[in-house]
Amino acid sequence: MKYTIKHEFNYSLAELLAAREDRYKHLDKFPDLQNVSIIEERTEGTKIYQRRNVSLAKSLPAVLQTVMKDTNLIEESVFHTDTNTHEFVFFPPNNEKVVRIKGKSVYKSLGDKKAERVYDVEVKSEVFLVSGAIEAAIAEIHKHSLEKDKNSILKFLDSKPA
Repeated sequence: MKYTIKHEFNYSLAELLAAREDRYKHLDKFPDLQNVSIIEERTEGTKIYQRRNVSLAKSLPAVLQTVMKDTNLIEESVFHTDTNTHEFVFFPPNNEKVVRIKGKSVYKSLGDKKAERVYDVEVKSEVFLVSGAIEAAIAEIHKHSLEKDKNSILKFLDSKPA
């Protein structure tokens, strides 16, 4: 299952990119982000590598909890600071065949005080007979999390002094 999500922000690209990173330093103000923990982060030249643990325990339907066994996903990503492109993959720690979310987001300026990010995502499952249902359920959870992520960026930007 493939989908594209586009978010526009009434902030400059520089402000958007700063908020993308800085809000994780203030998790007490963003309860929606507290299901994410950084396992590893390193910078090499124009690339920021991250490995994070994402808990789906509160959002995963019971039927999927049974199939997945572990309600966590590992995210491995690379953010290219020279192109403002974020490539990512999410998968359960012990079984990538259950579900794999792979995608790319691109951040770009639309003018002085306007920027956007566009996600192109593919959700894939290889579970016999129920892969379509798993893909649909995980895609909805991911879309919802992207909306919460957008809202946390806006809340962060709106709370910063002008």
